Amino acid sequence: MKIRKLSLKNWKNFATVEVEIPDRLFLVGPNASGKSNFLDAFRFLRDLASSGGGLQEAVRRRRGVSAIRCLAARRESVIELGVEIEQSSGGKQSPEGKRWLYEVAFHQDKQGRPILQKERVLLDGQTLLDRPNVGDRSGMKCCSSFRKKKAPKSSQRLA
Repeated sequence: MKIRKLSLKNWKNFATVEVEIPDRLFLVGPNASGKSNFLDAFRFLRDLASSGGGLQEAVRRRRGVSAIRCLAARRESVIELGVEIEQSSGGKQSPEGKRWLYEVAFHQDKQGRPILQKERVLLDGQTLLDRPNVGDRSGMKCCSSFRKKKAPKSSQRLA
């Protein structure tokens, strides 16, 4: 598998950027130009998929949504990441290989908690996951937008 494209919107110092990623990529630039922030987008995606990770943990590791969001993002506060991955066919990269696309978008609520706005997975243009969905809206939260329910008071517990 090879990452072929990374798209960022309101990610740290990047208002909007889309980068095609060749087989070999060198990041060169002066201090404070965004090299580490660009690489952190890959770490963020890893944290989303890691065991014990998810959106809440990935954001917490970066000290909250407001620390991630681009300072230039005054009107549009949603942070978006997209990654395109090429899956090899028979151990070789080829035009017949499968293309995966993962997109995630989130913002924060008034308490500063990350709120999932969009999460999509496509395989060769076919949607495999599209969230939030009806289950999410009806209170069935999963993975990256999980919210704990309060435990019942002792007077409400069953004997």
